Amino acid sequence: IPGALLLAAAIGCSQKPAEAEKPPTAPAPGEVGKLVSAALAGKPAGGISVRDALTRPEGEKAAVTGRVPGGNLKPFNAAVAAVVLMAPEDLDKEEIKNEFECEDAATCPACKKVRDKHGVYVEVVDQSGSPLSVPLEGFRGLQKGSTITVEGKVEKFGKDKKLVRIVATRFYPG
Repeated sequence: IPGALLLAAAIGCSQKPAEAEKPPTAPAPGEVGKLVSAALAGKPAGGISVRDALTRPEGEKAAVTGRVPGGNLKPFNAAVAAVVLMAPEDLDKEEIKNEFECEDAATCPACKKVRDKHGVYVEVVDQSGSPLSVPLEGFRGLQKGSTITVEGKVEKFGKDKKLVRIVATRFYPG
């Protein structure tokens, strides 16, 4: 009987609290409309890869195509239209795949280092430059592993200005 009680307690402790399982709040219809109007009908011509975007000067406008990382990484921001993109050839490397399978990939310093070195951060913004307050994940089937092309301006950030963000006004999910 003591063993059964310990097993029951262990099972109970390993379950997530009910609050953690609540689905995210649905975005306001007006915000979804902004996302729809920012979506391109077709993939823009002349796009560059994420690898190329990492070397572009700040302020340059570009169309950048990349893939959303998988594994245990959390590449989408659930609060705003933001996502991390990486080059498919980098995501296909075994060492990167293995790194992102890390149990704590969302907060792991080693995973962050890989993400920062090989990825670009994308924010889809409105006309005023504010990120749209609706997530990209799920929009027209976007998920981990999806390919996305964004049009926007390259920004450098971080203490050494080596991190790259694309402030996108338009995107193509596919």
